[in-house]
This record gives sequence, structure tokens and C-alpha cells, in this order.
Amino acid sequence: MAALDKVRRPTQGVTVANRKLRKIIKEQRRQATEACEALREVATAAGCPLPSLGVDSPSVITGECLVDVGRARPESVLHLADVLRVGLATLAAESSPVVPLFRPKVGDLVVDTESGRVGEYAGVAEDGWTLRPFLMDGPKWTADPLHVRTATTNERVRTAMTLPEPAKVG
Repeated sequence: MAALDKVRRPTQGVTVANRKLRKIIKEQRRQATEACEALREVATAAGCPLPSLGVDSPSVITGECLVDVGRARPESVLHLADVLRVGLATLAAESSPVVPLFRPKVGDLVVDTESGRVGEYAGVAEDGWTLRPFLMDGPKWTADPLHVRTATTNERVRTAMTLPEPAKVG
């Protein structure tokens, strides 16, 4: 009988550990689900839904549950980035003057999200950033730094494809 008790004790310890582990994993899953739903609500309200948003299965090694942002259309992700950029700028404005989140180098290809125009960054103006048309001659314009983002790879490729071919010599 005493030998049987010794065999049961380690099993009872493992069972208690498993219950504690399951409780921890359940709490982590609850937190991940709560975070997922909060992001889904905000992204949908901002007009950039994330259809594949979900909670991963617990990690086999750590038991940690992660939020899987999933697959989304590039337009939705860019819109979400703009929303976050404006939100961060608003938070910064509450405690200090508005500071853009990034500063491009002169000649960098950027997008003025207010006008939808692609242009080259030309420098700082009194009331914003000066941008100039990339391909054609035209007037420079001033854009609000909070509404300027770097051009995506797709926008860079499209812009490069519209460049005229260099004349052949010879």
C-alpha cells in the first residue's frame, strides 16, 4: 500500500501542475481574445477592416497565446497606418508641439495622402513640407507633414515605369 502511495504522489503533482498550466493558458487566451476584439472594433470603425484577425493556438513550448493580425489588403493596412499616424500625432500634440513621425531625405518619393499626389520631398516650408511633381514639370506644393508618408514599393515601381527611356547613343 505504501508503495502504491509513492506512485500516486508524482501523478498528483503532475495533475496539479497541469491544472495550473491550463488556468494560465486560459487567462492568456482571454487576454489575447480581448485584445483581438478591441483591434477589430477600432480597425472597423476606422474603415480598415482586418478580415483574418484572430487568436493563435497556444504555443506548444510557452503556452502563450498571440493575436494573429492575419492577411489584409494593402489599402486597409495603409489606411490603418495613416489612422495610427494621426492618432500618435494627436497624442504628441497634447503634450508638446506636433512633430512628424518621420522626415524624408530630399529627393525621396513620398505620397501626400490629402491630395493623393506622389512627389519628391524638396524640403521644409513655413507651413509644412515642400513637394514637387516627380515626373513632369509643374508647381511645387506644400503638404501637411502629418499627411505625408513614404511611397510604397508598388508606387515606386509604377512611378519608375512611367519614366521615359534614356536616348540610345550611337
